[in-house]
Amino acid sequence: MNVDIGREQFEEMKAKIREETLKTKGPLALALKDVRHKIAILSGKGGVGKTVVTVNLAAALKKRGYEVCIFDADLHGPAVPRSLGLSGRMDVVSGHDHPGHHDLRFNPLVTSKGIKVVSVASMWATQDQPIMWKGAHKMRAIRQLIASVNWGSADFLLVDLPPGTGDEVQTVMRSIPNLDGMLVVTAPQRLSAMVCSRAISAAKELEVPLLGLVENMSSLECPSCGMEMFPFGKGEGQKLAHLMEVPFLGRIPIELDMGECIDEGTLSLTKNRILPSAGFLTRSPLS
Repeated sequence: MNVDIGREQFEEMKAKIREETLKTKGPLALALKDVRHKIAILSGKGGVGKTVVTVNLAAALKKRGYEVCIFDADLHGPAVPRSLGLSGRMDVVSGHDHPGHHDLRFNPLVTSKGIKVVSVASMWATQDQPIMWKGAHKMRAIRQLIASVNWGSADFLLVDLPPGTGDEVQTVMRSIPNLDGMLVVTAPQRLSAMVCSRAISAAKELEVPLLGLVENMSSLECPSCGMEMFPFGKGEGQKLAHLMEVPFLGRIPIELDMGECIDEGTLSLTKNRILPSAGFLTRSPLS
């Protein structure tokens, strides 16, 4: 029986086949084939402590015995290596033994506790050198960098996304094969919740699973009297989660020594405790 397929339907079928092939046999899929779970951390708005949540979560997962990688997808303001006390550049090695398509590959930087980190900050000669790539260059750079890394075996890959829903965020949502979902971070301000709602809507539009929402910097314990204060407002994160039908995972209070830990690169790694932003996702079925 002859089947008459129009040009438009043919192109649609071809695109679907190509997409499915890339998910299983493309360079990103091959590079990440030994990584069990892939989670992107999304905020929509800058300044909500998304990187702090990412590195604390990585430290908590590592402390529980999981192998963890972090991909810093913020090309213009990469901060993960500094937050974890890492410096220097990633090693470039031969890729002949890798099933990917690159002759040269990167080895991630590794913290003293064994967390693998990949960031453009570890490729540039100096910290003050600006990264001024534009749209198409950024999308290609993210895909090529992920495909060019020797990730090895890992239980979790955490992707620290930049603010907003621009090129980098959409590239990660669409390109990482079998992305388990997005973890959303907001602050208690009504403005932050409003901007964050747009990021949640973007994830839903692209049909990316939403694992849950965390409200960061929710409260502060007075160091003198111990009273709980709410300098940035109260309850907006939980309201947003209810409104957008996203699981609310909890609130993270402000720690007075958190800024110092980040600047020194000792966040959650050299202290005997994990800061409060570390443990919420370790209760997830993904783990």
